[in-house]
Amino acid sequence: MRLSALDSIQHGLLNLRANWQLVVVLFVQTLVVSAISLVGLVPIVLVLGFAFLRGVISTFDSSGGGQLRERILEAGIPLILAFLAAGLIWTIAFVVYCYFQGGVLGTLAAGERRAISEGVRWQSYREFSVNAFCKLAEGLTWPIFWLLNLFVLMGLAALTAFGVVAAGLFVLLREGSGAVQFVLGCSVFLVLVIAMILLAAWMQLALAEIVTGTRSALAAARRALGIAGRRFPGVALLFLLLFVASIVLAIILVPVSMVLEMALRERMMAYLTGQALVTLAQWLSSGFLTVVGSATLVALVIGEHEATA
Repeated sequence: MRLSALDSIQHGLLNLRANWQLVVVLFVQTLVVSAISLVGLVPIVLVLGFAFLRGVISTFDSSGGGQLRERILEAGIPLILAFLAAGLIWTIAFVVYCYFQGGVLGTLAAGERRAISEGVRWQSYREFSVNAFCKLAEGLTWPIFWLLNLFVLMGLAALTAFGVVAAGLFVLLREGSGAVQFVLGCSVFLVLVIAMILLAAWMQLALAEIVTGTRSALAAARRALGIAGRRFPGVALLFLLLFVASIVLAIILVPVSMVLEMALRERMMAYLTGQALVTLAQWLSSGFLTVVGSATLVALVIGEHEATA
C-alpha cells in the first residue's frame, strides 16, 4: 500500500515508540565512532610531536635558526606512514559506523514489515533485540559501506565539476566589475548547496532502499531516484518537516545553554554539569529525530514496494 507523507510519519513514530532502544544505540554509535576517530589522530600527533621536540632541542644546541623546520621535514616518511595508519583507523571507524547503521535501519525495516503483516499498531513494530540487531548489522554493513562510498564519490565529482565551472566563469569575467563577480560567486555557491542537499536526500532514500530491497549500491541508488521522481512532493514534504523539526530543537536547546552560561558562569561545577545535561539532551533529541526520519523513509519505500509488487 502506497503511503502518503503524513502516513509515513505516523508509521515512523510508531516504529520509534516500539524500538526506542535504537536511540540509545545511536548514542553508543556516536561515542564509539568518535573514540576510534580520535585514536586515528594519535600516530600523526606522535610523529609531529617527536619531530617538533627534536627541532626545539636542536635549536637550543646549535646556532642555526632553521633546525626546527628541518627536523619536521626529516619526518617525511614517518609522517606518511602515520597518515596511512590514521587512514586505516578512520576506515575502521567508518566500517563501525556502517555496522551500527545497518542494525538500526535493518531493525526499522523489519518492524515495518511486521506491522504490515500483523496490523499497524505500535506493538506490531516491536523488533529490537541485541541478537537480532547484530545479525541485521552483519548482513547490511558492507552494502551500506559501498553505498555511502558511492555517494561520497558522486559528491566529490559534483564539487570538482562546480569548481571547474566556477573557475572558468571567473576567468571569463575577470575583467568585469566586483559586483558581477560577487553575484556570480553567490550564485555558484547557492547552486552547489542545493546540489549537496539533493544528493544527501537521495542518499537517505537509497539507504532506506538498500535495507528493504536490493543489496546492490548502484541498484539501490537507481531505485531510490525512481521513488524520488514518482513521489517528489511527498519526499520533499518529509525532508522539509524533518528540517523544521531539527530547527525547532535547536531553537529550544540553544537558549537553554545560553541561560546556563549566564546564570552559572561563576559556579564552574554547576555550569559544567548543566552543559553536560544540555549536550546529552541534544544527542538524545538528535537520536529521536534520526530514528523517526529513518523509519519514515523506510515506511515510504516499503509502501512503494508493496504498491508496485
